[in-house]
Amino acid sequence: MKLKFLGEMEELYQGIHELQTQLQFQVADDGFPILVEQTLENQLEVRKDGSQGLIRYANKIHFFRGLGLFIEKAMNQGYFYVNETPQFQMNGIMLDCSRNAVLKPDTVRTFLRYMAVMGLNMVMLYTEDTYTIKEDPYFGYMRGRYSESELKGLDDYAHCFGIEMIPCIQTLAHLSTYLKWSHTKDFKDTDDVLLVGHKETYSFIEKMIVSASSPFRSNRIHIGMDEAHGLGRGRFLDLHGKEERFKLMNKHLKELVKITSEYHLKPMVWSDMYFRVWSRTDAYYDLNITIPEEVLMDIPDDVQLVYWDYYNEDEDFYKSYFEKHTAFGKAPVFAGGIWTWHGPTIHYKKTFNTTNAALNMCKKQNVQEVFATLWGDDGAESNYYLGLLGMQLYAEHGYSEQLDTEKLRNRFEFCTGANYDAFLTMGNLDAHPSADWNKLIPDNPTKFLLWQDILIGLFDKHIEDLNFSSHYQSIKKEISGRLVQESNWDTLYGFMMKMCDVLCIKCDIGITISNLYKEKNMTKLKRIANEELTELNRLVKELRELHRDIWYKQNKAFGWEILDIRYGGLLARIETAQKRIMDYVLGNIDRIEELEEEKLYYDSHPMKKNIGIGKENKYTKIASVNVF
Repeated sequence: MKLKFLGEMEELYQGIHELQTQLQFQVADDGFPILVEQTLENQLEVRKDGSQGLIRYANKIHFFRGLGLFIEKAMNQGYFYVNETPQFQMNGIMLDCSRNAVLKPDTVRTFLRYMAVMGLNMVMLYTEDTYTIKEDPYFGYMRGRYSESELKGLDDYAHCFGIEMIPCIQTLAHLSTYLKWSHTKDFKDTDDVLLVGHKETYSFIEKMIVSASSPFRSNRIHIGMDEAHGLGRGRFLDLHGKEERFKLMNKHLKELVKITSEYHLKPMVWSDMYFRVWSRTDAYYDLNITIPEEVLMDIPDDVQLVYWDYYNEDEDFYKSYFEKHTAFGKAPVFAGGIWTWHGPTIHYKKTFNTTNAALNMCKKQNVQEVFATLWGDDGAESNYYLGLLGMQLYAEHGYSEQLDTEKLRNRFEFCTGANYDAFLTMGNLDAHPSADWNKLIPDNPTKFLLWQDILIGLFDKHIEDLNFSSHYQSIKKEISGRLVQESNWDTLYGFMMKMCDVLCIKCDIGITISNLYKEKNMTKLKRIANEELTELNRLVKELRELHRDIWYKQNKAFGWEILDIRYGGLLARIETAQKRIMDYVLGNIDRIEELEEEKLYYDSHPMKKNIGIGKENKYTKIASVNVF
């Protein structure tokens, strides 16, 4: 498709150029003419008649969404008119680049192009210690940290689409990968938390803030401060005795505001610690919390709170908690979640349920700033590209009072070239009929069935008689049925189908082995050792190789070694299981000790078939109860 743009185009041409390949058009003097007009009204209009098109937009990002809409409609319509009202001033994403997967700059650029066509206008790269502090070579050492020039280049690229890049760091907790170095002892409270109230701490934090913010145009910065559970309970306690955590929070925040003010930055912080300290159960989502007026008054005025909630599915709950946030006096930001952090897959049932409830509330309550988080907890086993449908969900909410599911489907398939149903299906690996996905944290069987030990099987008790193998066979069949020849997403689809192949065998093989052992069925035990475990070994090797190829294409090299160790451990334990079984079958040993012990529910899980099958997101707790 050839297009010719008419109007003030200087600020738009670089972004247009970057999207030509993705949207399959070219700028040409003999192209179809599109009149481009900027307006002060909060509207996006896209029109095509017989002789000319129109894109009328308010902000730069709206133009690029409009360009995508024009091309999408023009492919099969001669005349059309689209009018959208942006619902939010800020609508974007946060990509976790601290849980081992540090996205390559080119991968981030790919996300930025998808965001531009979707109409999302803000991105954060969550970087605990994965940016560069020139004065400290150990900060981000062997972690794949970004250089200042890499971040500046990404900011320039985002700017050409009208996307704001906001630095997103931690200035209190979540710093264990850096605080393990001995030279940090002067400003370390616990293994995870900085020492509040000490000049060495704020000298270090100033370096963090300057280093993190200097590559970016934005004068905003997210300084974290969430989940500081050990605050004041380590070295601080030894030095100063017990002090109320909310006082420590405010003392620390006031010092940070001095730094951000000096550099003309506007900070935001995660809000949970201000709620936890007033909850009798140390809970964030506690409707009975009442924060004293004097505490509210003592929080610095210049700080914006970020209400993060990826868990609740009730719109009224979101409304109540948003109202609690407004009591702090400044309009809060809302951060939801696209569930990429609960294992090697994604959970779209949870993503849709929480997002729809949250964003419907945000629109009704006139919340103007929202973003979706894509976390990578416990080693970033999942692929952030799986989150594209969740990003599209945020985008479509962001341009309509009421979500149009059919429009969501069409927009997603146009913007990404991926199959809507295939992505939903890949988001169902954890959604076994017996799984519980309605509670705050859904079950994640894909993770614990992949990594649990074949002989020890800490979750075997949870899945007896649940026929998980047919579940994964069904998922693979559904994905396979959505494949399109020469799709850009074949590698991702292939990886998820290979995951299904592995889990079809591995999900219940430990239970089968245990039952055959109790029956002393040597013939079938021998067959499992020689045939099924050999096949499982082959499939796991293939899965690892696919995963490795994807990782090195999308992420910096650092961090893959952790998944290499996990896959290597899984392969080693398959081989050990084969040897243990064959030694028993051949009479070299008189029993298999691991199979003698009665299996229990994991962590006293009160297992009933109508309340789910369990959850655990720590590999080290899944693989073994012994010391790592």
